Amino acid sequence: MRVIVIGGTGAFASRVTQDCLDAGDEVLVVTRGQRTGSLTAQQPGLTWLHADRNQLTDHREQLEAFAPDAVVDAICFNPDHARQLVDLFPDVPRVVMISTVDVYGEEVGADLVTEDWQPNPMTPYAVGKAHAERVVLAGLGGNATIIRPSHMLGRGFLTNGLWGRTEHVVARLRAGLPVAVLDGGRGVITPVYAGDVATWVRASFALPRADGEVFNAVGGWRVTMRDYVQAIADHLGVPASITSVPSPIVREALAMPTQFAFHRPYSSAKATTLLGHRPAGTLPSMIAETVAAMPVRDLGSPEGLPEALLAANAAEDALHELAARQEAELAEVLKATDPRIG
Repeated sequence: MRVIVIGGTGAFASRVTQDCLDAGDEVLVVTRGQRTGSLTAQQPGLTWLHADRNQLTDHREQLEAFAPDAVVDAICFNPDHARQLVDLFPDVPRVVMISTVDVYGEEVGADLVTEDWQPNPMTPYAVGKAHAERVVLAGLGGNATIIRPSHMLGRGFLTNGLWGRTEHVVARLRAGLPVAVLDGGRGVITPVYAGDVATWVRASFALPRADGEVFNAVGGWRVTMRDYVQAIADHLGVPASITSVPSPIVREALAMPTQFAFHRPYSSAKATTLLGHRPAGTLPSMIAETVAAMPVRDLGSPEGLPEALLAANAAEDALHELAARQEAELAEVLKATDPRIG
């Protein structure tokens, strides 16, 4: 099989690339820069095309000459990108667009979200992905497959918390600092092992039952945010100091947290059944691989630390301070209204 992987050196797409090479496929990796990620640059069956995703049609001749049997686009972020896919690969038997469960919205309720749910994207990223999905499905029909991963874990990824994908949760736990969760950390998330998503992607290439279909690519572990943070602490071998913060404080006083903070349970039943793979990643194994690949950061020596980590850590500190003040103010109000409270 001949496969084009657009964005094929990324933390996720490099797994797709390597899986295809290991299976004996000929692979053309389309990447903007010169970095190879986790891939070995010189491998049998591996070809490189350096191109800007926004100008992909400028490379029509090279892409058509490769004559792919399948195309995987891991960096299709908007309808313009999607229209390029439709224009360049109208007759390729399988074009897989990597989307996201974010298209369903932030708070999805108590029921498991299946692919039958109507998308309700709330962020610019999710809006772009949802629009791109519609363009790809309308333009390519049965040749298209949409994969919607949840938060991926594994080598090259980061754990998540109130401030998104940053290193701050691991760094704070290592430093013995508290980690905030919304409303007791009762919200459920459904992380997925990146290797499982890559397996689903390649499985879709030759399966007619994937024609024109959309698949949630989520793990078999649904876990509360409190238990998620606890699992990271357990892996690190440190105590977990977890602080519950009411969501109104975060929404109104500071900033809207990322989607990872909300209750988001998803179903992978369709992918498991139709694509023939049951998620293999367990929560402990996913966290272990993720953390092992992350550099050790010392919050006590901030010089040289990534800006995203410093910003998330500062926001977390401010949130804990605000929550403590509000708790103290509430205690004073209760004492003033009820003399039995001392």
